Amino acid sequence: MLDFTPDKGHCCGCSACMAICPVSCITMTADEEGFEYPISSDACIHCGLCERVCPISKPLATANVEEQRAYAMVSKNYSIWHRSASGGAFSEICNAWGDKDTIVVGATWNGLKVHHACVKGVENIAELCKSKYVSSAPQNAFREVASDLKQGEKVIFCGTPCMVAGLKSFLRKNYQNLLTIDLICHGVGSPKVFEDAMEVIGKQFHTTVSRYEFRAKRRVFEEDYIERISTPKGEMYLSKDQYIQLFLSQLCLRPSCGKNCVFRCEHRQGDITIADFWGIND
Repeated sequence: MLDFTPDKGHCCGCSACMAICPVSCITMTADEEGFEYPISSDACIHCGLCERVCPISKPLATANVEEQRAYAMVSKNYSIWHRSASGGAFSEICNAWGDKDTIVVGATWNGLKVHHACVKGVENIAELCKSKYVSSAPQNAFREVASDLKQGEKVIFCGTPCMVAGLKSFLRKNYQNLLTIDLICHGVGSPKVFEDAMEVIGKQFHTTVSRYEFRAKRRVFEEDYIERISTPKGEMYLSKDQYIQLFLSQLCLRPSCGKNCVFRCEHRQGDITIADFWGIND
């Protein structure tokens, strides 16, 4: 942890501090729960940039917020709807704002781990779609976004509100060629708990889980949390497995999430906020 961070509840793991460090002395290191936290080395020159871009230590001003409007939508494209967790808003926003040359940044799977990655062209965003209720490692996404923006590329960045806030703090200026999308966020789950849960599920079915999909659309009108796993025995559907029960009960969230989250407020971090509309018929 960095000197200005009193405890883990005050670090969202956005990596803005690591990205801004002029001597690259900060690394994001996973703790026993798999959540990444910044650690600085003896090479630190005490310039204070890391504290100035921390979205929790130095939150962005929210003055002159534009009028907010809410819309309910569902994609008319069945393929887009089916590959999405809900109605396909993320894909349709990307299609409306971007093109084949737009850089799109979002969470994707690498085996059973989640990280933020960049793809070029809105036609290549399938891997960024669908909910992933596990903490995502930003890696070098912030620096890549900054480089692309300075070269005049159009960029769409999608992430949790804290990650969007971290990116904006890191950039330290507004870009007309950047569109940010944040989420109505339940919190991010522990990568280590997820890893352990996959091992338990594997033992339960006498196999190994190689791929996991949240909110799988097994039927057109699926009203519960159905997960799909891939194993050497084939694909299986699970209903509220061990991990999703812990996640929905908020028992495996990052310490900065839940009651400690400073970003779940009316004034959103992104240009657009997306969420599913559970219970809209009520």
